[in-house]
Amino acid sequence: MLRTVVFLKILDACRLMVFGRTIARIADSTAGEGNILTVFKEKVRKNPKRIVFPEGEDVRVVRAVKKLSEEGLIGEAILLGGRESIGANARAVGLSSGSYRVIEMSSMVKDSRFRSEYRKARSLSVLEGDLMDDALADPIVGGALLLRFNEADCLIAGLTHSTAHVLSTGIHIIKANRQFGVVTSFLLIFTDNPELGENGLVLIADPVVNPDPSVGVLCKIADAAAYFMENFLGIKGRIAFLSYSTKGSGKGKSVDKMRIAAERTAEKLKNCVVDGELQLDAAVVGSIAHLKAPQSPLKGKANILIFPNLDSANIGSKLVQFFGRSKLIGPIIFGLNRPFNDISRGADETDVVNLAIISQLQSP
Repeated sequence: MLRTVVFLKILDACRLMVFGRTIARIADSTAGEGNILTVFKEKVRKNPKRIVFPEGEDVRVVRAVKKLSEEGLIGEAILLGGRESIGANARAVGLSSGSYRVIEMSSMVKDSRFRSEYRKARSLSVLEGDLMDDALADPIVGGALLLRFNEADCLIAGLTHSTAHVLSTGIHIIKANRQFGVVTSFLLIFTDNPELGENGLVLIADPVVNPDPSVGVLCKIADAAAYFMENFLGIKGRIAFLSYSTKGSGKGKSVDKMRIAAERTAEKLKNCVVDGELQLDAAVVGSIAHLKAPQSPLKGKANILIFPNLDSANIGSKLVQFFGRSKLIGPIIFGLNRPFNDISRGADETDVVNLAIISQLQSP
């Protein structure tokens, strides 16, 4: 028994080392916009959208709006919060008053339109008094209602609110899009290494929403990721279902889950290249794929990485972010009826700018 335990610990350590080396290949690529993000910016400039920022008083939002406005990357910035506080931040960073519009939450609380629409969204026949006032005083709720009224095209929040709060508000008010059958999330990794993914772009799923997805949910996540890549970014998906095993090199329930999900997804998505189960290095590095999975149709060129659970996807993305120099955009919430995106509380204004670009690409 002792020998078995020691062997398993050594095996786990070896798997972690392999994962770390592959993460290093991604992370050590000096981050830059490259051609892909430049193309995305040009698309936005041709058709800029209205973005509502519920945390409008946060100076990171104001700085981001300044940069977006200067580069012609936003149609209208709608900032929710106190007019005086937002104005002071705008003056401090040099943002002109004509570059944004302020809506104070107190005006929403008193507006019968918002009260009625909130009841409708939540399927509540009676909600008045302090309960209604408290609900409408929440800027995430206010921003969601602006989307329902078609007075904004996209929402970005999360700088001062938890992911759970942003996501639950979106699900309750914006509602899930039944076309996809799943609400999920993506992260985009940009590097200057054109050999990785799609000219340096790789999509990770799902780092935020689904803790331990079943085979069926994994298939839906992969379907959603392929749809997002092709319809919003103009890129054909090449999907790898990741594991600590490559083509049977390891055993376990998780290995079986990823292999079955890959098989089912390949049967459904005939126009995409799909494979799994694969270790990360065999999914994104051609020379390693040749050694570990010579028959893989991906040939080490996956641009969509489906992780087995939220733990691995979230931790993997943080490793890339904090131990390397790659640029991450997201998380991007997908599967709701409107672009309704969460951003990390640790984000800076550049992160807000980049997510604003992707959010506008999501909007029709």
